[in-house]
Amino acid sequence: MEIVKFKKGKSNIYELEFDNGLKFKLFDDVIVKYNLIGNKRLDSKKFEEIVLYNDSLGAYYDSIKKLNTKLRSEVEIREFLKKKEYSSDIIDKTIERLKKDGYLNRALYIKSYINDAFRFNNDGPDKIKRNLNKLGFNDNEIEDYLDLDFKEKAIKLIDKKVKVNNKYSNYLLKEHINNYLINLGYPRELYMDYLNNIKINNKDILKKDTIILIKKYQKKYENDTLKYFIRDKLYKKGYNSEEISEVLNESLL
Repeated sequence: MEIVKFKKGKSNIYELEFDNGLKFKLFDDVIVKYNLIGNKRLDSKKFEEIVLYNDSLGAYYDSIKKLNTKLRSEVEIREFLKKKEYSSDIIDKTIERLKKDGYLNRALYIKSYINDAFRFNNDGPDKIKRNLNKLGFNDNEIEDYLDLDFKEKAIKLIDKKVKVNNKYSNYLLKEHINNYLINLGYPRELYMDYLNNIKINNKDILKKDTIILIKKYQKKYENDTLKYFIRDKLYKKGYNSEEISEVLNESLL
């Protein structure tokens, strides 16, 4: 094979045309390494070597572009290169080169990920840890960077939920908040003492629930039957007997 034409493309890419009509794009690094301007004749073995080296540069440069937008983990870069259809061997070598050149700093990635999660979303430490596990990091690496005030963050989330509550009884609200925080990845020991000590005035919500139930069932039940039926419904919603009796007596006069 003989190179018959060089054409400068975008950035650091050249398009080469061979005497057999084949056109191939190579990085300028490859052209310099193999002295392709001065040595234009290639056998098939040398051509395969050049193609392999060019692909390895492509994988490296693609990774750098990806990493320049934001930090990535090794798992993310591997997945990215697989989608680019690079071979497993080239991916492995690219990862090693990126590590050597300081682009895949595990500690820096973990610290940055945790700080961003703490500042910009509501995820708790357990969820953050699970997400980092999926990205290839182990618990020992992660624990050192989870020393942030997640308890205060959980308390703020609780206060916010209590403030906007307009439909849950004291019991159901606490149950709802507990499930909400567990799903966000907050350990119960961080917030349960605070949550248990919250006192919520149920009366307005209880009145609202009572009126809704009366309107819904007053044609089906009458007098004491209606009262007992509604009492049972309200009790299951988490209201206590004293509260129910007071509101029922007011509402069913």
